[in-house]
Amino acid sequence: MRHLLERFGGFLPAAIALTLPIVFIPTASDSYILPRASIVIAGASIGVGIALLLPGGPSLGALRWPLLAAAGAALLAFATSVSWPLSLAGSYTRYESLPMRLSYLGLLASSVWLLRSPRQRDLLVAGFVLGTSIACFKAWLQWVFQLPFRPDGDLGNANLLAALTVMAIPLALDRARRGTPFAAAWAAAVLVMGAGLLFTTSRSGGLGVIAGCLALLAFAVPRRFGLAVGGGAAAMVGIVLAVMLASPLRILNNDPPELRLHLWGDGLRMVAARPLTGWGEDATGLSFGRFLSQDYASLVTFDRIHSGPLDVAATQGVLGLAALGWVLFVVFRTAWRSRSQPYVAGLGAALVGFSVWVAFNFDWSPATGAFWLLTGAIWSAASPSPASGEQSEGAGSASMTGSARRVGVRGAKEVRAGTAVVLVLAAVLFAVFPVLADVWYLKGRADLSVNVDPLQAQYHWALGSIEELRRAAALGETEPGFYVALGDRELQLGNRAKAQSAYQRALEIDPYYTPATQRLAALRP
Repeated sequence: MRHLLERFGGFLPAAIALTLPIVFIPTASDSYILPRASIVIAGASIGVGIALLLPGGPSLGALRWPLLAAAGAALLAFATSVSWPLSLAGSYTRYESLPMRLSYLGLLASSVWLLRSPRQRDLLVAGFVLGTSIACFKAWLQWVFQLPFRPDGDLGNANLLAALTVMAIPLALDRARRGTPFAAAWAAAVLVMGAGLLFTTSRSGGLGVIAGCLALLAFAVPRRFGLAVGGGAAAMVGIVLAVMLASPLRILNNDPPELRLHLWGDGLRMVAARPLTGWGEDATGLSFGRFLSQDYASLVTFDRIHSGPLDVAATQGVLGLAALGWVLFVVFRTAWRSRSQPYVAGLGAALVGFSVWVAFNFDWSPATGAFWLLTGAIWSAASPSPASGEQSEGAGSASMTGSARRVGVRGAKEVRAGTAVVLVLAAVLFAVFPVLADVWYLKGRADLSVNVDPLQAQYHWALGSIEELRRAAALGETEPGFYVALGDRELQLGNRAKAQSAYQRALEIDPYYTPATQRLAALRP
């Protein structure tokens, strides 16, 4: 049984890396994001559970305390959230909930624990590059047939495909430059993904892949040139960014940089309002409206600040941002010191590329899940550590009697097995049930959806009765149009005060939402 778990666990990260770019469910209402969000949560839960059943593997080493701090900050943000149901279930099509934030950390930890051989790391890299190449080939077809307007490779968003290519291209380049028997295949993958990135018309994706390739050069050169090349690479990225801002690219996709700057300024005011623990996971859409200084609705989605660091600071406060920064600092420092080790250069460059991309975007499970999976892979490659678990526990218990040791080991096994069972149940609750609910939702059976995913406000909204609409409001629905619909129903029932409150709630979410403004004006005597 142990041997079977070791084999399955060792290949689980590769399976996650392969499926994240390509899995979608046409029979679900949210065909693209929800399936991948479920892969992240289920993959992390199962991966950590298997690692608990296989003690004696690699330890987290210097990452242990940073990861615990990041998990603690996420829990603290949830405890102080302005809407705990929203922070637990996540908003529809977003799902950046507490379980998701913990799953990102779980993907990192499980990759460290489960990747115990170079072959397993090879398969992870190959699976991720293959999956991203398939998604890019789909983008080719979408471009040829002009559907959708911005090809996304069936990820549901062109910038998500760009984020995956930002990480996968440096990995493929690193494999190709090593002259392996499959060098030609790796080079072909670079061409496929480069074309896919071009079709997305993502400026942040282009900047990220340039940064990743330059980082690969800095990781790959001899140590005595590393700092000089790294500094030059950073300067080059700054020059490329300046050229983008000064060229016609600045208005690409009707998203000029001035809008982002204004949006970030509003985001800073949101962070300053609750600086320590933030507003709670995935609560930006519920709270950001009160800080908006202009109407972004026709150009930029305003339920996110569109900058990864600012979004984390808004939802988890500076404590959460500092904890995640600690994790990444330890990872990058170790990777830089171990850059001559196999896999480290390519994986490090992939992480650099994503870090540049996410500075202009926000965390989203299809891309962010892959980032944390690769972060665990680079730690396993750059920081080989002594075994931990049962073996180290036994070594530290030499003074115990034989029977006491046996009792202690048996108790530890039972605790690990119990925790693994809890993690499997969590995977069912937060990964399987939401997909089942969404499949029923598409079939018009929202009554069944609310039974298996009762905290998702979208399904209560779909039921349409006044009681269910009120329940959706209590669960933290973030769409201003919903509150207008609720207010209209309350007004039909003669509840004038409740209707007014609903319209005002819509304007708290989006102060420029015209239907709510018009209805409030009509209510005035």
